[in-house]
Amino acid sequence: MRRVPQAEVLREWLRVERSKPDAEWFPIDSLSEREALDELLDRKPGAAAFVWRDAPVRWRETTLDREAVESLEVVEGPPDLRWRALSPDGTVRGAADRIVRWDPDALAAETGVDVETVIDFVDEMPGGPLVISTREGCVPRYLADGNHRAVALALRARSDDREFSRPRAYLGVGANRVLGPLAQRVCGAVRSLLGDDPDRADPRRAKER
Repeated sequence: MRRVPQAEVLREWLRVERSKPDAEWFPIDSLSEREALDELLDRKPGAAAFVWRDAPVRWRETTLDREAVESLEVVEGPPDLRWRALSPDGTVRGAADRIVRWDPDALAAETGVDVETVIDFVDEMPGGPLVISTREGCVPRYLADGNHRAVALALRARSDDREFSRPRAYLGVGANRVLGPLAQRVCGAVRSLLGDDPDRADPRRAKER
């Protein structure tokens, strides 16, 4: 994995937002890190909240294999809202499995997720890295941005005639929340004592290189 500055991540995340069909053009390259974060929080207040909430965030650029993609947790949120409602176990794999087994229109009506866009991305995947958030300790890796793309990759991997293309991703490791669950913080402390690098993939969570 390559260490990257936060400003680079924020600007590329904004470029993905600007590339969407219904988005109006806005300047990005001239923005300072603070301005880029303000712009991102204005456009993606829920998904990008961890950047300031868990500050300071350390960023790495990497690529993910199939197991790593499918084991990612969909974006954080209430269990009955959108992506969390779509995936029974909260993972990308769970969301893909449900789309395979259920009617897309019914799933969209039930969860509010644009399932048709996910299916469209199976054949024509847009560019841009996935953005993943986690924290020190035993904390899941959540998709902050790229949920449609990640689930589409999981669907694509189920086709025998398709080669899995490892997606590029930014992994943001934030500071532990002061009032976070004690078990998470104890787990992180144990890893530190054992010499575990928190930026490496946990073999119980994902394979990454």
